[in-house]
Amino acid sequence: MLFQSLDQLDSSHLQKLCDDKCPESQSLEFKRELPGNSDKGKHEICKDVAALANTDGGDIVYGIDEKSGSADSIFPISDELHDAAIRRIAQVLDAGIEPRIQGLRIHHVDVKGGYVVVLRVPPSFDGPHCIRNNNNRRFVMRNGTSVTDMSFDQLRSAFDRTATLSERARHFIADRLQLIAEKKLALPLESGPLCVVHLIPIAGLAGRKTVDLRSIYTDTYTNFLGQKWGSGSRTFNFDGLLVHSGGCRNNEYYAYNHIFRTGALEGTQLCGRTDKDEKHIVWSLNMSEFCYSTIQMFLNSEKKWGFSGPAVLSVAILHVMGYKLGIGGTFSKVSETAADRPHLILPDLWIEDIDSMNLDEAVRPLLDTLWQAFGAERCLDFDETTGAFSLRHI
Repeated sequence: MLFQSLDQLDSSHLQKLCDDKCPESQSLEFKRELPGNSDKGKHEICKDVAALANTDGGDIVYGIDEKSGSADSIFPISDELHDAAIRRIAQVLDAGIEPRIQGLRIHHVDVKGGYVVVLRVPPSFDGPHCIRNNNNRRFVMRNGTSVTDMSFDQLRSAFDRTATLSERARHFIADRLQLIAEKKLALPLESGPLCVVHLIPIAGLAGRKTVDLRSIYTDTYTNFLGQKWGSGSRTFNFDGLLVHSGGCRNNEYYAYNHIFRTGALEGTQLCGRTDKDEKHIVWSLNMSEFCYSTIQMFLNSEKKWGFSGPAVLSVAILHVMGYKLGIGGTFSKVSETAADRPHLILPDLWIEDIDSMNLDEAVRPLLDTLWQAFGAERCLDFDETTGAFSLRHI
């Protein structure tokens, strides 16, 4: 696979592949021309893409001639507009591969005399994917630089893989929530209701991707500082990198974001307190803002790190028994109903594809459910007409 982000790939990168005689591999293939419109051409591209998806993913580069299994020279595509070519390829793959591959990207790079197309195939967890031809189904995988049919054992393993990994993600979340609830963490947190968000990319659990924690520690840890944390810092621990709020109250911290080596992300922040009048209040504005902005930040981070495909999202409020929801507005209105259990742990949300998730559509029902736990009709931080997130100003 080409290591560059597709958006940063340009003609100089492609020329360097040829100058360096970059070899084809299990995750990289060069082809001189785009597949044609014949049945044979359609079958060939579907076979190549399905094989990559069923293995470890990879890139197919159309417009680079190969010689003896290595990139040799750029052979510009010029007989078809790139928009039309990309649209045609997408239609062929949609019609010829089952189930549809989530997170697949088709990108063109302008070169002298035309363009080159890079088709980036993620390792899939929705498979195995088959090539569909009328009533025939064929399951293939990448084996070195060739494509072979999958054996019975390989098929069985592929069918079991997604279910097994999704269960691992859910067990991971459950274990982490228990540790937070029992305050068995490296970082002591302030007492009160805690809002917790988890995002677990399945590719990380499969061992196919990891996160470079050292570069985050050095360069980008500030991206994980909450807007209302003030200052902040970070520290390594056995699980990964902990980015936390600055200062502390009684040696307890307000919030943290935990980055695990597998790409799993955990965010925790205080979202309520007992006030001077002994009222137990969850801050609704704080809760909404934290959930939405944290999920948004987590998704953007996964994309930057190159994670794609499915993930599991979880939202919970811990230590909330007897607390009411502070809605604000006139007379600092609070909900009539108090939380009736120690922890509000929402059902996990399965995300089909990190790249294409609609943030508002995913987060709104989660926050609606949390508000309804306090007897409210819905979260007031989404526009009732458009469904877009719109934080109140109170």
